[in-house]
Amino acid sequence: MAIAPKSPSSKSKHARFVFRPYRRIPTWRVLYYLSGEFVGKGVVTNLSQLGMRVQGEHAVEPGLTVALRLTLVDDGPTVEIEQATVRWVDGYDFGLYFVHINPAAAKHIAHLLSQQIRSSPLSN
Repeated sequence: MAIAPKSPSSKSKHARFVFRPYRRIPTWRVLYYLSGEFVGKGVVTNLSQLGMRVQGEHAVEPGLTVALRLTLVDDGPTVEIEQATVRWVDGYDFGLYFVHINPAAAKHIAHLLSQQIRSSPLSN
């Protein structure tokens, strides 16, 4: 059962430009996010080396710390990210910043990003 968000948007009212040092790629991968209060299921809609955007089934608040489990490729290994922090929330969409990620998980993400960037029509 989904919990309704407390506010329609937690984004700052003053939009600002933020330079992202890593490229983000669109994706559609299922993930599970675990906090001390619940286990949620969502979909990763974009991914970078430092974080991801998620469409989730639970309302979360900025600052919440979660652990993540997801599979980046069909029939691939489960990638676990020990600690990620919710940076922003917009309804059931939210942004996560990877705080603590093991080297194997970071390698899987970097490999996927590299493959996607090389196969992108914009990289030609």
